[in-house]
Amino acid sequence: MTFVHHRTLDDAQRWLRSGHDVHVTGDVGAGRSTVLRALADARRSAGAAVVELAGSAGGEAVPLGAFLTHPTLRPRGSVPRWGVPEATAALDEALAGRQATVLVDDAHLLDRPSLAVVDTVARLRRDRVRLVTTVPLGVAGDGPWSVLARGAGAVAVEPLGVNEVATLVGDLLGGQVEGSLAATVAGRSGGNPRAAVALAVAAAGAGAVAQVEGRWAQVHGLEAVPTGSVLHGLLGGLPDPLRQGLESLAWFGLLDVDHARVLLGEDRLAALDAAGRVAVDERPRARLVAVSPPVLAQALRAQLTGARRALLRERAEELFGTGGPAGGDEAGEESPLAALAGTTVPEDQPVHQQVAIVTESVRTRASLWSRAWAERHDVASALPLLRLHLVDGLAPVDADEIFAGTSRAPTDDPEQVAAHAVLRGQWVVQRGGSVREGFLHDPGPSGLVTVDGVGEPFLHYLDDVYGEPERAPDPAAFDLEADVPRSLRGYATVQLVRAALEAGAPDRALELLGGWSGTPHQRPYTHRLDALRGDALLMVGQVDDAVTWARERVSAAYDEVSPFGIRLAARGLATALFVRGDHDRALRALSVVLRLGRGGPVMSPFDDRIFALAAVLHARAGHHDLARTLLDELERTPRPFVPVLDFMRPWARMEVEHAATGGEPDADLLWAAGEDLWARGWTASAVFCWALTPQMLDDARLARLEEGFASVRMPLLTPAVRLHRHLAHGTSGVALESLRAMRTRGPLAHVAIAVARQRSDAEGRRVLTVDDVADIAGTTAPRVDVGPTSGLTTREAEIVTLAREGLANREIASRLFLSVRTVESHLYRAMQKLGVTDRRQLRG
Repeated sequence: MTFVHHRTLDDAQRWLRSGHDVHVTGDVGAGRSTVLRALADARRSAGAAVVELAGSAGGEAVPLGAFLTHPTLRPRGSVPRWGVPEATAALDEALAGRQATVLVDDAHLLDRPSLAVVDTVARLRRDRVRLVTTVPLGVAGDGPWSVLARGAGAVAVEPLGVNEVATLVGDLLGGQVEGSLAATVAGRSGGNPRAAVALAVAAAGAGAVAQVEGRWAQVHGLEAVPTGSVLHGLLGGLPDPLRQGLESLAWFGLLDVDHARVLLGEDRLAALDAAGRVAVDERPRARLVAVSPPVLAQALRAQLTGARRALLRERAEELFGTGGPAGGDEAGEESPLAALAGTTVPEDQPVHQQVAIVTESVRTRASLWSRAWAERHDVASALPLLRLHLVDGLAPVDADEIFAGTSRAPTDDPEQVAAHAVLRGQWVVQRGGSVREGFLHDPGPSGLVTVDGVGEPFLHYLDDVYGEPERAPDPAAFDLEADVPRSLRGYATVQLVRAALEAGAPDRALELLGGWSGTPHQRPYTHRLDALRGDALLMVGQVDDAVTWARERVSAAYDEVSPFGIRLAARGLATALFVRGDHDRALRALSVVLRLGRGGPVMSPFDDRIFALAAVLHARAGHHDLARTLLDELERTPRPFVPVLDFMRPWARMEVEHAATGGEPDADLLWAAGEDLWARGWTASAVFCWALTPQMLDDARLARLEEGFASVRMPLLTPAVRLHRHLAHGTSGVALESLRAMRTRGPLAHVAIAVARQRSDAEGRRVLTVDDVADIAGTTAPRVDVGPTSGLTTREAEIVTLAREGLANREIASRLFLSVRTVESHLYRAMQKLGVTDRRQLRG
């Protein structure tokens, strides 16, 4: 199996090189033993003596068990007496005469005699023997074993990211894995390798994943995949009381912490938290707890017998009076679900915990709403259930059955009815019909779930939005007051703001947004309008304000437990952080929504930007295979309507190919896309394409860009337009100053640096060094000091200097505005000239 824990291994080796012992912790199944084996191989390759020991489940019942089962340290032949002195001598002899490393896996399971032997030898040979120990999460830190980890450097085996899960699952299934499948497996497994492997194997066996166009892809939901093997993999060593507590919590799905303490007891909840088996959000407004990872909750629920479920229901009645996890038709203030209204997951909470909280909240609410609709069949109960499937994409709901079985009740609010009709129209479009047909025709028993007073001009406009118009729909075609009933004003405002942004008028969009005040029943429209406000703030150049706004929206979306709101807010936050140049946080913002899976079918165009940004960020991070799979998924994402700022696909394609090949970026690709968008009336999208084109524009193209930019009001692009102007007709110094003003760079910056280098030489100025480039990028770089007889070119010397500082090729490429392949090529030639064959020798 491919090794995927490089960061953990690097951290451990760094501690060892500095003369420290190492203590490795991680979840059960996280890969502690795998890291230990890789570390042993690395130490042997470095010339150290290595002894690998392991604690055993037998514990104190087998004195010296770690040695009696060791292939070389165990007693040989007939030994009349073999105890601690003999084991100590054997270990000391195995380590004699050189630097050595003793690796102890599951140190908490060492019997006391084995522990005494290791501790004695480590203290006797302190000058040359290093200890590496591992224990799983949840083990008490004051046990006898802790003497081995005293003063050791702490290293945690963190949950795997999407790229690592893609590698792991691809190796397991044999072939490349689509990014969305890898993200979903990462989300449901919590990034735990053992859980990810079990889920992938079960999904393949159940036919939920299959090869599509040469890559493994999800073809059915993973919610129903049998995952019993996860129970043994994650709970094999868990005491029965803790396992029973997890079963209870899995049945509830999601509880506030106070109710969880009542259900499980303070000590049991704390033990499960320490073992990493629950996700807990303890802040005052949230205080929620759920089983982690989600696939474990799924497996626990699947193995519950009818009798066990009945007992849990009785227990719930006894403790809470709720009758079950859904808490009856409505979750009252005293219900365990009452705290759902206050879920606020902080941005810095681990991604796998955020996913667990959201996943379990959705499952719990789906249970509540399914029961309510089965009893009432009204719009108020149908609408949230439909949104879970059609908008959020997180619950397997039969939308046709619900539309056909829903009647309008006297208590249904007109805005709820309007939202139901909009969803029905969008669903009919998805099924090949027209939005008008779905909007006006109710297949339900009453036939009354429709909206009166919708003017023909507005219906015609919607036909254009959800059709395939040759030109951008014109919002002037309808009158908001005359053609749109009040219950649909939120939906119509979304269309008006979208049109203003696409016309390059973010100031007008902000004006429209300032006049909007929605009701609670129009929250889905408000989420869209909030996202559009973030785009408008970016376009007018208020980047920091856009980041702040998006962070507030993320928090508000968690408050509502709204997956669609979380998706849009996180997408907006990632966009703003990317524009600000904060790529690591941008990718983190996308991690939760990627791991939750694709959005619902009627809102799939919102996935365009999610996949595009994720592909570009992974490409810039050097994850080229994952970036390409995300790009392919972007190209296949259905588009029942055109997303606002529709330049993401050609831009992402150009970025990914440039990062992967290291050659000249395909500037014509992006420019041609801009020409097509301009011809069809998508003005702002066209100007974005032209402004981001990575090329020194000729006079004709520069004039075209200037004309387009003059027709819009988008200060965000001012630095890029100014850079193009100075690349065409400015000095190297002026061009570099223009580049400095850009918040986010990419291929255009590479072109600018290359042009500036050439122009600087032609102007008779000194050649730009790594310090010059780092200064432009706003970073600090080490100075280049290579003697005249080294034989290295200036560029090779720059790269060698950074490599000596320990930077990876990807980091060097980012620092110098080069591609990773260019760095690799220069470094290879430099190493040949210096007569070294290993990168580590550069640091010598």
